[in-house]
Amino acid sequence: MASKIVTPTPAGLSRRANAPIDPVADGVPHVLLVDDDADILRIVQFYLKKQKYDVHTAASGEEALSVLSSHPDIELVLSDVMMPGMSGLDLLKAIRANAQTSDLSVVLISAEGQTAKKVAGLELGADDYITKPFNFDELQARVRNHIRLRRLQREVMQKNDLLRTKNEQFLRDLEAARNVQLALMPSKLPDLGTYCVGSRYIPLEQVGGDFFDVVSLDDGNQIGLFIADVCGHGIAAAFVTAMTKISFRNACYSIPDPGAVLAQMNKELNAVLQGGFVTAFYAILDLRKREIHFASGGHPSALLSRRGKPEIIELTPQTTFLGAFPELEYPVSDFQCEPGDCMLLYTDGLLETRNEKREAFGTERLAQSILHHSHQGIQELINLTVFELFDYMGSTPLEDDITLLGVEIKG
Repeated sequence: MASKIVTPTPAGLSRRANAPIDPVADGVPHVLLVDDDADILRIVQFYLKKQKYDVHTAASGEEALSVLSSHPDIELVLSDVMMPGMSGLDLLKAIRANAQTSDLSVVLISAEGQTAKKVAGLELGADDYITKPFNFDELQARVRNHIRLRRLQREVMQKNDLLRTKNEQFLRDLEAARNVQLALMPSKLPDLGTYCVGSRYIPLEQVGGDFFDVVSLDDGNQIGLFIADVCGHGIAAAFVTAMTKISFRNACYSIPDPGAVLAQMNKELNAVLQGGFVTAFYAILDLRKREIHFASGGHPSALLSRRGKPEIIELTPQTTFLGAFPELEYPVSDFQCEPGDCMLLYTDGLLETRNEKREAFGTERLAQSILHHSHQGIQELINLTVFELFDYMGSTPLEDDITLLGVEIKG
């Protein structure tokens, strides 16, 4: 029978024969061993090197700091606590205080019974503790796990940095898109002797799906007021608002009939929208005749107040929204205005805004707000209505874009 050969193991260290090698697929791990016992350094270094680790050694805390400064690829420090000069705890403090090494994994080794040292080390930021005498398999498993954990942390940090960079670029692009969308809106609203226009635009996000426009027609004898609400919100809806603006401007100057303008826009939007749609309301105010000619594509009714009259008149043509079907007609309705009339156009985000009880603001509250402020100018009426809306919401967040556009007949 063959005799069994037993290799002596230094004090404080035991091992299991033929411990499995742990190959590292994403690069050789770099470890620093710190101990004033040369035998411990030599034996631990020997077994870690067998497991494909690149191992550096230091006999003191001071030497360990020098090794770390010249080897930035070190991923884990395995250090004894009780050493002459700079102790393991002092070394840990120095590692954590240095920005270049603060994220290193540090495993401390202490003799059995040194509970106070363990607590102090953990409070200083040690990642783990091993007590002498220790089993080599346990030591190797802990080293391997801490290397893996640090690499995972590094990978997460790198991915977070990449996401942060992409997010910053996205925010810059979003701000550019917002500036482009705001440029689509009228920069200055007319305020003349016979009429004035007011508006308010509140996007849910930096860019939104609402849009309005005001155009001068017939050499200034008419004005066109257009409001639209694109299905959805955010960047995708913002692209459709840009298309809606182009389509409206292409039609409104050459087609005098508001219903025909919407019909032309419907054809153009239907050709490019895939499953989306746009609601719209277009009114032409004839200043000489004080007449409003209007058509709607599935948009909420316009509301009109008369100065001194306790009533709200709804302008409610009902036709399907734009972009869903290629061939639609949009009938035109007419309304005779009087001096002091205020007409308000708005998007459904206003009506559907909810309070803390999940109750919608609704048409009735909007009508009451208009009546209450009908003695004000159109811009002040809009501002006060928005103030009442926010007061009604309380702490409830917005759920949709909100736009108001109004015109006041002065004389």
